Amino acid sequence: MYSNLETISSKIEKLSKDDWEKLFILIPKIENTKNFIESGGIIKDPNNPNRFMITPIIERSIVWDVEDVLDKLDLLVAFEWSKWNKGKEIIAKQSFENLDTITLLKLISVFIRNNRFCDGVLAKRFEDKSIERILKQIKKNIKNQQP
Repeated sequence: MYSNLETISSKIEKLSKDDWEKLFILIPKIENTKNFIESGGIIKDPNNPNRFMITPIIERSIVWDVEDVLDKLDLLVAFEWSKWNKGKEIIAKQSFENLDTITLLKLISVFIRNNRFCDGVLAKRFEDKSIERILKQIKKNIKNQQP
């Protein structure tokens, strides 16, 4: 379920420390994962090196866990992500520090939505540490907001 931009602020404010911890507890698991793809992609035929198959990419469970927690907490944002030029700039620069929580959640939403069209893109965002860095910045933001 995706929240719209008009309601995401109130949803963020309503989340308890325990709710956020469901997401933040996944950060060490992300840090300790080396490869975020379980199987799939381009598979060479062991009997014929000139042949290969392209199969759907299956991500490791940590990728699904992060997406599941974000979905259950209703933190995925519905917006015209493909036209979000500021987001494209942020992603190109890989600079996630000092961004507000809504922008960070929009970035994760972009990665998840884009994965629907480009199989394996989400796993790459885990591998290049983008997701980890975004979650750490969200954690920092939330910690600074709580009394």
